[in-house]
Amino acid sequence: MTVMVPASHRIRVALDAHVVGRRKTGNETYIVNLAQALKRRDDVAPTVYVDAGAEWPTASPPVRRDLRVRAPYLRVAVELPFRAKRDGAELLHVQYVAPPLARLPVVTAIHDVSFEDVPGMFSRRTEMRLKLTVRLSARRSAAVITISEFTRSRISHHYGIDPGRIVVTPLGVEPFWHPMGEEDARRDLSTLGLPARFVLTVGDLHPRKNIPRLIRALAGARAEGAGDLHLVLAGQRAWKAAAVDGAIDSADGRGWVHELGYVDVETLRALNSAAHVVAYPSKYEGFGLPVLEALACGAVVLAADATAIPEVAGDAAVLVDPDDDGAVTQGLLRAATDEALRSRLRLGGPVRAAAFTWDACAERTMEAYRLALGGDRSP
Repeated sequence: MTVMVPASHRIRVALDAHVVGRRKTGNETYIVNLAQALKRRDDVAPTVYVDAGAEWPTASPPVRRDLRVRAPYLRVAVELPFRAKRDGAELLHVQYVAPPLARLPVVTAIHDVSFEDVPGMFSRRTEMRLKLTVRLSARRSAAVITISEFTRSRISHHYGIDPGRIVVTPLGVEPFWHPMGEEDARRDLSTLGLPARFVLTVGDLHPRKNIPRLIRALAGARAEGAGDLHLVLAGQRAWKAAAVDGAIDSADGRGWVHELGYVDVETLRALNSAAHVVAYPSKYEGFGLPVLEALACGAVVLAADATAIPEVAGDAAVLVDPDDDGAVTQGLLRAATDEALRSRLRLGGPVRAAAFTWDACAERTMEAYRLALGGDRSP
């Protein structure tokens, strides 16, 4: 029997937030900001389920429940749906992996399917695990959420799901991300010992982030007139990060490549504001949140013209072919030296970013909830 959801009803939703506190970057940013935006609404009552002892990173968090089981597969597969149902939730919202059995409808957020589209981006074992679990999760879910039209099309293609069951909920950017004055940004970065002019790239040093090509391209740009432009890597080491070391050595880059590892959001905002260029030539993105955050900070951004990134960047960034060393080199040269272009991008970035809000993401997410509960997609 189909149950219609009245507009006045506050949907009780359980949010799987076990990634909070694990430095899972995009996944953690998504669930924290979405939960806060849902909490501000009067048509939904969110409860977040986090690992015991994890600290919620914002003030005034939603209702919280601690997950006690440490084994990850048991936590998601057994404890989470049991607790959510016992606590009176009408709906369970997870990321990527849905429990095989749940006594309530499940909405699964799938941010990208790079493991389906690009072989070799993960270890063979991880790739096979993702292909199996995400496929099953997508097919058993009452509705699927994703964050770009590009990823929506890829999910439908790979899993044979009706696009009408897939709701696109573009991510947002908080007011925290805004241009800083150069003096303030440099003060916040004073302990890092960075050079005056640098290109920043943000994200785990994962093969799909295309860091070796960026290093080669920046070496070329330095040789072709970009000057003493350094590279700052802000992200944790990941699978096959040794390829980054090889690229640095091949480019004789030990003196001009700086690896910071994971940085907190305050440092990252200062880095975005102080960078001469923010480069994000990723081979594959389901959205590209670091691009949006850099735009909000008024950065001059160079990014890939592939996958979902153009949906985010629009005409507020220099877009280049991420598979072409020469294109990335020439894009860096333009972004670093064309002052008219730089001025336009610095002004246009915050305007572009302002169109993406977490409240809008929450509004679209509510469409998915209503769909999953048997109602139509409008309140």
